[in-house]
Amino acid sequence: MRGKLPHPLLWPLIEWRAGRLPDAVCKLRFLQRASRFSLPSPRSHLKRAAASALALAALAVVPASRLTNAVMYGKLPPSLQHENRGRDSFPEVWMVEQRREFEIYSNGLRIEREWETDGRPRNYGVIDRQEPDAGVKVWRTEPAGIVYHATESGIAPFTPTQNRALKYMGRSVLEYVRERQCYNYLIDRFGRVHRVVRDTHAANHAGHSVWADARWIYVGLNASFLGVAFEARSGSGNEGHTLSAAQVHAGRVLTEMLRAKYGIPAANCVTHAQVSVNPSNMRIGYHTDWAGNLPFRELGLEDNYGLPLASMTEFGFRYDPAYIKNTGERLWKGIVLAEQELRQAAAIAGLPAEQFRQRLERRYKKELSARQAMGAGEEKGDES
Repeated sequence: MRGKLPHPLLWPLIEWRAGRLPDAVCKLRFLQRASRFSLPSPRSHLKRAAASALALAALAVVPASRLTNAVMYGKLPPSLQHENRGRDSFPEVWMVEQRREFEIYSNGLRIEREWETDGRPRNYGVIDRQEPDAGVKVWRTEPAGIVYHATESGIAPFTPTQNRALKYMGRSVLEYVRERQCYNYLIDRFGRVHRVVRDTHAANHAGHSVWADARWIYVGLNASFLGVAFEARSGSGNEGHTLSAAQVHAGRVLTEMLRAKYGIPAANCVTHAQVSVNPSNMRIGYHTDWAGNLPFRELGLEDNYGLPLASMTEFGFRYDPAYIKNTGERLWKGIVLAEQELRQAAAIAGLPAEQFRQRLERRYKKELSARQAMGAGEEKGDES
Protein backbone atom coordinates (compact mmCIF):
# COMPACT_ATOMS: atom_id res chain seq x y z
CA MET A 1 0.00 0.00 0.00
CA ARG A 2 1.27 3.45 -0.83
CA GLY A 3 2.09 5.40 2.35
CA LYS A 4 0.38 8.70 3.07
CA LEU A 5 2.02 11.77 4.49
CA PRO A 6 2.12 11.67 8.30
CA HIS A 7 -0.16 14.06 10.11
CA PRO A 8 1.66 17.35 10.87
CA LEU A 9 1.31 16.80 14.63
CA LEU A 10 3.49 13.69 14.40
CA TRP A 11 6.31 15.06 12.23
CA PRO A 12 8.52 16.49 15.04
CA LEU A 13 8.42 13.18 16.92
CA ILE A 14 8.99 11.12 13.75
CA GLU A 15 11.94 13.27 12.71
CA TRP A 16 13.48 13.09 16.20
CA ARG A 17 13.20 9.31 16.26
CA ALA A 18 14.51 8.87 12.72
CA GLY A 19 17.53 10.98 13.59
CA ARG A 20 18.47 8.56 16.38
CA LEU A 21 18.58 5.47 14.17
CA PRO A 22 22.05 4.09 13.31
CA ASP A 23 21.97 4.00 9.50
CA ALA A 24 20.04 5.08 6.44
CA VAL A 25 18.35 1.70 5.92
CA CYS A 26 16.94 1.73 9.45
CA LYS A 27 15.76 5.30 8.97
CA LEU A 28 13.99 4.42 5.73
CA ARG A 29 12.28 1.39 7.27
CA PHE A 30 11.16 3.45 10.23
CA LEU A 31 9.73 6.21 8.03
CA GLN A 32 7.90 3.60 5.95
CA ARG A 33 6.50 2.07 9.12
CA ALA A 34 5.53 5.47 10.52
CA SER A 35 3.54 6.25 7.39
CA ARG A 36 1.24 3.29 8.11
CA PHE A 37 -0.08 5.13 11.15
CA SER A 38 -0.54 8.45 9.37
CA LEU A 39 -3.74 10.00 8.17
CA PRO A 40 -4.89 11.44 4.84
CA SER A 41 -5.02 15.19 4.36
CA PRO A 42 -8.53 16.21 5.49
CA ARG A 43 -10.74 18.45 3.39
CA SER A 44 -12.30 20.46 6.16
CA HIS A 45 -11.65 21.85 9.61
CA LEU A 46 -13.89 19.22 11.19
CA LYS A 47 -12.07 16.42 9.39
CA ARG A 48 -8.73 17.84 10.57
CA ALA A 49 -9.93 17.74 14.15
CA ALA A 50 -11.20 14.17 13.78
CA ALA A 51 -7.99 13.08 12.08
CA SER A 52 -5.82 14.45 14.88
CA ALA A 53 -7.99 12.80 17.52
CA LEU A 54 -7.65 9.50 15.67
CA ALA A 55 -3.89 9.98 15.53
CA LEU A 56 -3.84 10.28 19.30
CA ALA A 57 -6.01 7.21 19.71
CA ALA A 58 -3.86 5.20 17.32
CA LEU A 59 -0.73 6.31 19.11
CA ALA A 60 -2.10 5.22 22.46
CA VAL A 61 -2.73 1.64 21.32
CA VAL A 62 0.34 0.94 19.18
CA PRO A 63 2.13 -1.94 20.95
CA ALA A 64 5.83 -1.71 21.65
CA SER A 65 6.47 -4.66 19.33
CA ARG A 66 5.44 -2.56 16.33
CA LEU A 67 8.38 -0.20 16.87
CA THR A 68 12.05 -0.96 16.34
CA ASN A 69 14.14 -1.54 19.44
CA ALA A 70 16.39 1.33 18.47
CA VAL A 71 13.42 3.69 18.58
CA MET A 72 11.53 2.24 21.52
CA TYR A 73 14.47 1.80 23.82
CA GLY A 74 16.55 4.82 22.83
CA LYS A 75 17.02 6.93 25.95
CA LEU A 76 15.19 10.22 25.93
CA PRO A 77 16.76 13.56 26.74
CA PRO A 78 15.85 14.84 30.27
CA SER A 79 12.60 16.01 28.77
CA LEU A 80 11.28 16.52 25.27
CA GLN A 81 9.97 19.81 26.60
CA HIS A 82 13.22 21.61 25.96
CA GLU A 83 14.40 19.93 22.77
CA ASN A 84 15.24 22.47 20.07
CA ARG A 85 14.70 25.30 22.54
CA GLY A 86 17.68 27.54 23.11
CA ARG A 87 18.84 28.93 26.40
CA ASP A 88 16.36 31.29 27.98
CA SER A 89 17.07 34.94 27.39
CA PHE A 90 15.35 37.15 29.94
CA PRO A 91 14.05 40.62 29.10
CA GLU A 92 15.68 43.56 30.85
CA VAL A 93 12.83 45.32 32.62
CA TRP A 94 12.99 47.46 35.75
CA MET A 95 10.65 49.55 37.88
CA VAL A 96 10.66 53.23 36.95
CA GLU A 97 8.16 54.57 39.45
CA GLN A 98 6.14 53.20 42.36
CA ARG A 99 3.22 54.91 44.04
CA ARG A 100 0.40 53.75 46.24
CA GLU A 101 -1.96 53.76 43.26
CA PHE A 102 0.26 52.26 40.54
CA GLU A 103 3.67 51.05 39.35
CA ILE A 104 5.42 51.96 36.09
CA TYR A 105 8.06 49.77 34.41
CA SER A 106 10.70 50.44 31.76
CA ASN A 107 8.87 48.48 29.05
CA GLY A 108 5.75 50.64 29.39
CA LEU A 109 3.88 48.33 31.77
CA ARG A 110 1.61 50.07 34.25
CA ILE A 111 0.16 48.05 37.13
CA GLU A 112 -2.93 49.38 38.89
CA ARG A 113 -2.88 48.74 42.65
CA GLU A 114 -6.40 49.72 43.73
CA TRP A 115 -7.46 46.09 44.18
CA GLU A 116 -4.21 44.78 45.70
CA THR A 117 -4.57 42.36 48.61
CA ASP A 118 -2.78 39.59 50.49
CA GLY A 119 -3.36 35.88 50.21
CA ARG A 120 -1.50 32.98 51.77
CA PRO A 121 2.28 33.63 52.04
CA ARG A 122 4.04 31.95 49.12
CA ASN A 123 5.97 28.86 50.24
CA TYR A 124 6.18 25.61 48.30
CA GLY A 125 8.22 22.48 47.80
CA VAL A 126 9.60 21.14 44.53
CA ILE A 127 10.54 17.60 43.47
CA ASP A 128 13.83 16.81 41.76
CA ARG A 129 13.17 15.10 38.40
CA GLN A 130 16.29 12.99 38.93
CA GLU A 131 14.86 11.63 42.22
CA PRO A 132 11.09 11.84 41.78
CA ASP A 133 10.30 9.14 44.34
CA ALA A 134 12.18 11.04 47.06
CA GLY A 135 9.44 13.66 47.30
CA VAL A 136 9.95 17.29 48.25
CA LYS A 137 13.44 18.22 49.40
CA VAL A 138 13.73 21.86 48.32
CA TRP A 139 11.50 24.74 49.44
CA ARG A 140 11.06 28.11 47.74
CA THR A 141 9.27 31.41 48.21
CA GLU A 142 9.58 33.04 44.76
CA PRO A 143 7.31 32.14 41.83
CA ALA A 144 8.71 29.67 39.30
CA GLY A 145 6.23 30.21 36.48
CA ILE A 146 3.03 31.75 35.15
CA VAL A 147 -0.35 30.11 34.54
CA TYR A 148 -2.60 32.00 32.10
CA HIS A 149 -6.34 31.97 32.74
CA ALA A 150 -9.54 33.33 31.25
CA THR A 151 -12.17 34.66 33.65
CA GLU A 152 -14.90 33.02 31.50
CA SER A 153 -17.18 35.82 32.70
CA GLY A 154 -19.91 37.69 30.84
CA ILE A 155 -18.45 39.64 27.92
CA ALA A 156 -19.99 42.71 26.25
CA PRO A 157 -19.18 43.59 22.62
CA PHE A 158 -15.92 45.55 22.47
CA THR A 159 -17.34 48.67 20.79
CA PRO A 160 -17.53 52.39 21.71
CA THR A 161 -21.25 52.13 22.41
CA GLN A 162 -20.60 49.51 25.09
CA ASN A 163 -18.19 51.53 27.26
CA ARG A 164 -20.55 51.70 30.22
CA ALA A 165 -21.24 47.95 30.15
CA LEU A 166 -17.55 47.13 29.65
CA LYS A 167 -16.51 49.20 32.67
CA TYR A 168 -19.33 47.83 34.84
CA MET A 169 -18.52 44.21 33.97
CA GLY A 170 -14.81 44.79 34.50
CA ARG A 171 -15.36 46.23 37.95
CA SER A 172 -17.70 43.39 38.89
CA VAL A 173 -15.06 40.83 37.88
CA LEU A 174 -12.42 42.64 39.94
CA GLU A 175 -14.68 42.64 43.00
CA TYR A 176 -15.30 38.93 42.58
CA VAL A 177 -11.68 37.86 42.08
CA ARG A 178 -10.40 40.08 44.90
CA GLU A 179 -12.91 38.65 47.37
CA ARG A 180 -11.90 35.10 46.43
CA GLN A 181 -8.19 35.86 45.84
CA CYS A 182 -8.49 34.16 42.44
CA TYR A 183 -5.43 35.55 40.63
CA ASN A 184 -2.28 37.54 41.11
CA TYR A 185 -3.05 39.71 38.07
CA LEU A 186 -6.11 40.51 36.01
CA ILE A 187 -5.96 42.18 32.57
CA ASP A 188 -9.27 43.88 31.79
CA ARG A 189 -10.84 44.43 28.36
CA PHE A 190 -9.09 47.80 27.97
CA GLY A 191 -5.67 46.28 28.62
CA ARG A 192 -5.30 47.66 32.13
CA VAL A 193 -3.21 45.39 34.38
CA HIS A 194 -4.58 45.09 37.91
CA ARG A 195 -2.61 43.44 40.67
CA VAL A 196 -4.98 41.42 42.85
CA VAL A 197 -2.99 39.08 45.11
CA ARG A 198 0.54 40.32 45.76
CA ASP A 199 3.42 38.36 44.21
CA THR A 200 4.65 37.30 47.65
CA HIS A 201 1.35 35.53 48.28
CA ALA A 202 -0.36 32.57 46.62
CA ALA A 203 -3.63 33.11 44.77
CA ASN A 204 -6.35 30.46 44.43
CA HIS A 205 -5.94 30.14 40.69
CA ALA A 206 -4.72 26.69 39.64
CA GLY A 207 -6.44 24.13 41.86
CA HIS A 208 -5.04 20.62 41.56
CA SER A 209 -2.30 21.06 39.01
CA VAL A 210 1.07 19.76 37.81
CA TRP A 211 3.94 21.08 35.72
CA ALA A 212 7.64 20.33 35.29
CA ASP A 213 10.66 21.98 33.74
CA ALA A 214 14.04 20.45 32.93
CA ARG A 215 14.97 20.13 36.63
CA TRP A 216 11.92 20.36 38.90
CA ILE A 217 8.40 18.98 39.25
CA TYR A 218 5.74 21.33 40.64
CA VAL A 219 2.59 19.99 42.29
CA GLY A 220 -0.17 22.42 43.25
CA LEU A 221 0.66 25.55 41.26
CA ASN A 222 -1.24 28.01 43.43
CA ALA A 223 1.93 28.56 45.44
CA SER A 224 4.62 27.92 42.84
CA PHE A 225 3.21 29.82 39.83
CA LEU A 226 1.68 33.26 39.42
CA GLY A 227 -1.88 33.38 38.13
CA VAL A 228 -2.46 35.85 35.28
CA ALA A 229 -6.05 36.12 34.04
CA PHE A 230 -7.49 37.86 31.01
CA GLU A 231 -11.04 39.15 31.30
CA ALA A 232 -12.25 36.99 28.45
CA ARG A 233 -13.98 33.81 27.39
CA SER A 234 -11.42 31.41 25.99
CA GLY A 235 -13.84 29.33 23.91
CA SER A 236 -12.93 25.94 22.51
CA GLY A 237 -9.34 25.19 21.62
CA ASN A 238 -9.76 25.45 17.85
CA GLU A 239 -11.44 28.87 17.92
CA GLY A 240 -9.46 32.07 17.55
CA HIS A 241 -8.66 33.98 20.72
CA THR A 242 -11.07 36.71 21.84
CA LEU A 243 -8.56 39.11 23.39
CA SER A 244 -8.46 42.77 22.44
CA ALA A 245 -5.23 44.18 20.99
CA ALA A 246 -4.76 46.11 24.24
CA GLN A 247 -5.03 42.90 26.27
CA VAL A 248 -2.44 41.12 24.11
CA HIS A 249 -0.01 44.03 24.49
CA ALA A 250 -0.59 44.17 28.25
CA GLY A 251 -0.08 40.42 28.53
CA ARG A 252 3.21 40.71 26.70
CA VAL A 253 4.70 43.51 28.81
CA LEU A 254 3.44 41.90 32.04
CA THR A 255 5.01 38.58 31.04
CA GLU A 256 8.28 40.37 30.23
CA MET A 257 8.36 42.05 33.63
CA LEU A 258 7.57 38.90 35.60
CA ARG A 259 10.11 36.80 33.69
CA ALA A 260 12.77 39.47 34.19
CA LYS A 261 12.01 39.91 37.90
CA TYR A 262 11.92 36.24 38.86
CA GLY A 263 13.99 34.54 36.15
CA ILE A 264 10.99 32.54 34.94
CA PRO A 265 11.85 30.15 32.07
CA ALA A 266 9.72 30.57 28.95
CA ALA A 267 8.68 26.90 29.19
CA ASN A 268 7.14 27.62 32.60
CA CYS A 269 4.61 30.04 31.07
CA VAL A 270 1.61 27.80 30.40
CA THR A 271 -2.18 27.74 30.36
CA HIS A 272 -4.62 26.40 32.91
CA ALA A 273 -5.70 23.67 30.48
CA GLN A 274 -2.12 22.37 30.31
CA VAL A 275 -1.67 21.99 34.07
CA SER A 276 -5.10 21.25 35.55
CA VAL A 277 -5.77 17.71 36.82
CA ASN A 278 -8.51 15.80 38.62
CA PRO A 279 -7.04 13.47 41.29
CA SER A 280 -10.38 11.69 41.82
CA ASN A 281 -10.24 10.04 38.38
CA MET A 282 -6.58 10.69 37.43
CA ARG A 283 -7.61 12.65 34.33
CA ILE A 284 -6.02 15.80 32.94
CA GLY A 285 -7.97 18.94 32.10
CA TYR A 286 -10.34 19.50 35.04
CA HIS A 287 -10.21 23.13 33.86
CA THR A 288 -9.80 23.84 30.16
CA ASP A 289 -9.38 27.60 29.84
CA TRP A 290 -6.98 28.48 27.02
CA ALA A 291 -7.08 24.90 25.75
CA GLY A 292 -5.43 25.67 22.44
CA ASN A 293 -5.88 29.31 21.45
CA LEU A 294 -3.75 31.49 23.73
CA PRO A 295 -1.55 33.65 21.43
CA PHE A 296 1.77 32.56 22.96
CA ARG A 297 3.92 34.15 20.26
CA GLU A 298 2.14 37.49 20.56
CA LEU A 299 2.95 37.33 24.28
CA GLY A 300 6.65 37.05 23.43
CA LEU A 301 6.89 33.28 24.00
CA GLU A 302 7.33 30.17 21.92
CA ASP A 303 4.23 28.10 21.23
CA ASN A 304 4.20 26.21 24.52
CA TYR A 305 1.25 24.06 23.47
CA GLY A 306 3.85 21.71 22.01
CA LEU A 307 5.31 20.91 25.43
CA PRO A 308 4.59 17.42 26.84
CA LEU A 309 2.05 17.54 29.67
CA ALA A 310 3.99 16.88 32.86
CA SER A 311 0.95 15.43 34.63
CA MET A 312 1.12 12.54 32.14
CA THR A 313 4.89 12.04 32.03
CA GLU A 314 5.55 12.37 35.77
CA PHE A 315 2.38 11.00 37.37
CA GLY A 316 0.61 8.90 34.74
CA PHE A 317 -2.51 11.03 34.34
CA ARG A 318 -4.75 10.07 31.42
CA TYR A 319 -6.94 12.02 29.00
CA ASP A 320 -10.51 11.33 27.91
CA PRO A 321 -12.69 12.21 24.89
CA ALA A 322 -14.16 15.24 26.67
CA TYR A 323 -10.71 16.77 27.07
CA ILE A 324 -9.83 16.11 23.43
CA LYS A 325 -13.13 17.70 22.36
CA ASN A 326 -12.47 20.88 24.35
CA THR A 327 -8.83 21.30 23.39
CA GLY A 328 -7.28 22.46 20.15
CA GLU A 329 -4.95 20.83 17.68
CA ARG A 330 -2.01 22.88 18.98
CA LEU A 331 -2.32 21.23 22.39
CA TRP A 332 -2.70 17.71 20.98
CA LYS A 333 0.98 17.68 20.06
CA GLY A 334 1.81 18.03 23.77
CA ILE A 335 -0.46 15.07 24.54
CA VAL A 336 1.17 12.93 21.84
CA LEU A 337 4.67 13.74 23.07
CA ALA A 338 3.72 13.11 26.70
CA GLU A 339 2.26 9.70 25.86
CA GLN A 340 5.39 8.76 23.95
CA GLU A 341 7.70 10.01 26.69
CA LEU A 342 5.81 7.85 29.18
CA ARG A 343 6.08 4.78 26.93
CA GLN A 344 9.78 5.38 26.38
CA ALA A 345 10.34 5.65 30.13
CA ALA A 346 8.35 2.44 30.68
CA ALA A 347 10.51 0.60 28.14
CA ILE A 348 13.69 1.85 29.79
CA ALA A 349 12.33 0.64 33.15
CA GLY A 350 11.55 -2.75 31.59
CA LEU A 351 7.83 -2.50 32.37
CA PRO A 352 4.65 -2.60 30.28
CA ALA A 353 3.31 0.91 29.76
CA GLU A 354 0.17 0.31 31.84
CA GLN A 355 2.12 -1.10 34.78
CA PHE A 356 4.54 1.82 34.61
CA ARG A 357 1.63 4.28 34.51
CA GLN A 358 0.19 2.72 37.65
CA ARG A 359 3.53 3.21 39.37
CA LEU A 360 3.43 6.89 38.43
CA GLU A 361 -0.13 7.19 39.70
CA ARG A 362 0.96 5.78 43.06
CA ARG A 363 3.76 8.35 43.13
CA TYR A 364 1.23 11.16 42.71
CA LYS A 365 -1.09 9.82 45.40
CA LYS A 366 1.86 9.52 47.77
CA GLU A 367 2.82 13.12 47.08
CA LEU A 368 -0.77 14.27 47.52
CA SER A 369 -1.00 12.46 50.88
CA ALA A 370 2.25 14.08 52.00
CA ARG A 371 0.91 17.51 51.08
CA GLN A 372 -2.31 16.88 52.98
CA ALA A 373 -0.34 15.78 56.03
CA MET A 374 1.55 19.11 55.90
CA GLY A 375 -1.68 21.07 55.57
CA ALA A 376 -1.08 21.93 51.91
CA GLY A 377 -3.61 19.54 50.45
CA GLU A 378 -6.47 21.98 49.87
CA GLU A 379 -6.02 23.20 46.31
CA LYS A 380 -8.52 25.94 45.63
CA GLY A 381 -9.13 26.94 42.04
CA ASP A 382 -10.50 29.99 40.26
CA GLU A 383 -13.85 28.25 39.61
CA SER A 384 -13.62 29.21 35.94
